[in-house]
Amino acid sequence: MSLASVAALMAKMGAAWRGTYAVMALCMVTSVSMAQRQKESFTLAESIAAHDTLRFDAKDLIVAPQGDYVAWIEGNVLYAASAPGFEPKRRAVSASGALTAVYASTDGRTLFYTLGESLPAFGSYAAEDRREFWRVDARQGEPQRLAQGADVPAGVPVFAPDGQRFVTAEGTMLYEYRVAAQGLEKRALLQRDAEHYAAVKLSSLIYSPDGRRLAFVSWRKAKQSYIGIYDFATGAHRYIDPGIFRDLSPVWSPDSKELAFVRTASNWTRGYRFSPTIDGAPWRLLIANAAEGTVRTVWQAELGAGSVFRPFGIGAWMQPDIEASQLFWTRAGHLVFPWEKSGWLALYSVSSQGGEARALTTGEGEVATPTLSPDGSHLLYASNVGDLARLHLWRVALDAVTPPEQLTSGKGVEHSPKFTASGGYAYIANLAGRMPNRRMIVRTERSANQARVLTPSAEETTRDQKIWSQFVDAEVLPLRAEDGVMSHHLLMVPKQAPPKRGFPVIISSKGGPNGRVSPGNALYSALGQYAVSRGYIFVEINYRGCDGFGLNYRLPAGRGATGGSEVKDLAALAKYLAGRADVDARRMGIMGGSYGGHIVGLALTQLPQYFAAGAHLSGVADWNVEMQKDQQEEQESGAGASAPPPYIRLSERMQIEDLAFASSSIARIQAWRAPTFISMGELDTSGHMEAIIDLGYRLLEQGTHVEFAIAPEAGHFGPRARPVDKVFEFFERTLR
Repeated sequence: MSLASVAALMAKMGAAWRGTYAVMALCMVTSVSMAQRQKESFTLAESIAAHDTLRFDAKDLIVAPQGDYVAWIEGNVLYAASAPGFEPKRRAVSASGALTAVYASTDGRTLFYTLGESLPAFGSYAAEDRREFWRVDARQGEPQRLAQGADVPAGVPVFAPDGQRFVTAEGTMLYEYRVAAQGLEKRALLQRDAEHYAAVKLSSLIYSPDGRRLAFVSWRKAKQSYIGIYDFATGAHRYIDPGIFRDLSPVWSPDSKELAFVRTASNWTRGYRFSPTIDGAPWRLLIANAAEGTVRTVWQAELGAGSVFRPFGIGAWMQPDIEASQLFWTRAGHLVFPWEKSGWLALYSVSSQGGEARALTTGEGEVATPTLSPDGSHLLYASNVGDLARLHLWRVALDAVTPPEQLTSGKGVEHSPKFTASGGYAYIANLAGRMPNRRMIVRTERSANQARVLTPSAEETTRDQKIWSQFVDAEVLPLRAEDGVMSHHLLMVPKQAPPKRGFPVIISSKGGPNGRVSPGNALYSALGQYAVSRGYIFVEINYRGCDGFGLNYRLPAGRGATGGSEVKDLAALAKYLAGRADVDARRMGIMGGSYGGHIVGLALTQLPQYFAAGAHLSGVADWNVEMQKDQQEEQESGAGASAPPPYIRLSERMQIEDLAFASSSIARIQAWRAPTFISMGELDTSGHMEAIIDLGYRLLEQGTHVEFAIAPEAGHFGPRARPVDKVFEFFERTLR
């Protein structure tokens, strides 16, 4: 019965009956409304499962250098899809747990993969190494186990051009492996020479095209790095012009006679996590003669913007990887490299004989994950030029003065492209910007009609499809802070009309700070979609300090421990939301993990008028504790300094530490009065329990309502360290 029918019936009845029928009508309408909502509703667990179904990251897409096939892992299954049809086929299934990694040999046929884990000794329990190393043909044949336990290669395999052997870097050693009848044969490559004793790790391994030599980067105790060359025929090695610099990203010439690399010249002995890095001593491109070791400078950056080397790597949770390939040596004799001269990270090309650098890409936007075509004539890459909030695919010719060609567009995000052997390309995408990266796509031509979704459609259950259909699209929300800085946030609004007093709001702050959120690529999308279905507006924020929006946005004044200027972006967002007609400004909450916990602290101490509750997940509370603890964790790895070095002047150190404290939420702890949920994994080495204990007691001592969820077995991420179910239940109690 419709409301109109009920009203007509009431008009015919006496006044005594109208109340009864009004109640009946309300029950009928409420019953229909609740039934409809129940039909369309889903649980938080179902939302998480739907997001995790066939979710892929850049590392999960394996494209064979030869062989014209792609491969990937889904849980305990290894799939491969070969040209021309790229039909997904199961190549291996593990009965003992999930596969952990897959690698494609350069022989064009063989896939190697690992599974299992290594458990350390504890109490009366002995150490237990459950790892296994397998190989299988990408097209046919049964998998073969090659090693298990301590015999499994510890490093990432780097294959020789012929595919008959591979090397790994394991600590400060290089090892070569060959497949034999009984499994793997292993031999050490480096000799016990004193020049290796100051090394702390090796990285960036790369064979020469003729397979006769191997280049690598040796990271040293004093935090500089050298380029090394190992000769397989003689067993000899040499370091190329070792000095006070960080030499990175070696790449061989096509004829194997020369080796190019990046030389960076930042003074890291005085540097720390937030020290100024916009400009400095210019970085250079050098080329070494592989046989003689002589070195020449090919090109040098200019002073000012772009003088400090910036590697490729924007995207959602895709951090710049200094060990990934940053140089490409084309068959026409040019070096292609990243440069931030314009304030945006772009592709440039320079002759290997020297000369002026030529810009291959332009515009406001940046380049990520470039890859060289098999014939060396083109680069394929992801970029947000023309659409700052999203990554799309582009292609540029290297030897002709032609503008880049955009290959994809729309509301989705596409990234991490890789050429197939036949000249097509595969990439990862979310097709509508609603879901996370849950598609691997291969194109045999540059036509949408030739696209093939690799993910087996049988894995997409009716249940997941039904849940996906109820999700809302994320709207890109550009907002300008009071100082003129523009940030791009993601806004999700319920489908139903707002209640009379407006929707409550949950703001989610990413960590990083380098990582950024974009449509379909946000850490808490599953919680966000669930919250929206329950009548919340959900916002994922980008704040100054993240990648993809230019040099000045990435390295703003006063960031982090030097002022907490990110609060300006948060203030602009909070003011905007409070002014919306569909928002209840009295019911706004904020959550964030890691660096995002720092943002939560800024919100609850500097903007308490806007926020009624906060969830601080594995977060930063005191920058001095954070930097000192990070320094201890990084000491063994050779990573960059986090805390100010102990040998700078005491007065300078005190100024840095005073500013770091003033930039921390605990400096304004008296203003932190909103109910707070705090979680932390006790095994977390990125966040630190000491800071959380201090924060918790400071809040308790001043009477702030605090709830804790400490997980003794958890690290920095995961459902135990960041229990979103408890977070949502906390907001239900504090914001409803």
